[in-house]
Amino acid sequence: MSFNPLWIALVAIVVMAVWEAMGKDKSPHRGWLMAGVCFVLGLAVFGYFHMESRLENDNLQVVGYASKTFESDLVKWTLSMQKNTGVDGLMQTYTSLNRDVNDFKALLLSKGLTAKDINIQPPTSAPHYDNDGNMTGYSVDQMLYVISNDIHKVEEIALDPEFFAERSIVLQQSNLEYLYSKLPELKKEMIGAATADAMDRAKEIVGATKARLGKLSSARSGVFQITEPYSTDVSDYGYYNTDTRTKSISVTVTTKFRL
Repeated sequence: MSFNPLWIALVAIVVMAVWEAMGKDKSPHRGWLMAGVCFVLGLAVFGYFHMESRLENDNLQVVGYASKTFESDLVKWTLSMQKNTGVDGLMQTYTSLNRDVNDFKALLLSKGLTAKDINIQPPTSAPHYDNDGNMTGYSVDQMLYVISNDIHKVEEIALDPEFFAERSIVLQQSNLEYLYSKLPELKKEMIGAATADAMDRAKEIVGATKARLGKLSSARSGVFQITEPYSTDVSDYGYYNTDTRTKSISVTVTTKFRL
């Protein structure tokens, strides 16, 4: 464990102040002793901060950067089917929507997707009212999630409205999100590349001087920016765009080298 001399000096001064206040001996030798101790402690504190500044000056701080374009290998399709009915047609609408959902699942399976790719949520309903507060009917909704690595097949179905139009189904939501299943491994790769870039930059900086690049003393990774290619979007908290199949990932690493 390391101790900060500043705290040690402060504790020592407080102890001596208490000793002086409570002590009965007020001889001049005691005053000289306290002055000498304070002087030594002052030198210790000065020396500590002087060494700290020297160590800081003997460090070279360099920021490395790495970026890479990659393709998503997973797609998540979130959609919400809705049907509307009058006041007396709620049960029939539940039955009709359930049949449509099963037909939709059969369509997905016929296109080569598997049952584990499809997640169907329970249906929900909400009443509708007119301006006078009278109930006029209901809307019945059902949410589905399709998660698959067969991006082409999911896109083909999602971009074709024929199935829903034939059944008078209103799509309250239909959203494709493109993801990457090996993102943790890619992030490690990018941190390594950014660190290597920082080392190359450090070598270039000291190459024109008489200094010699020492060991890496510290490294701190920044947040990852995952965007569509050629985007200028960034965020202090990181960025993850899921709108496009092709993505660009970038990261910075702040390093310090001994000189």
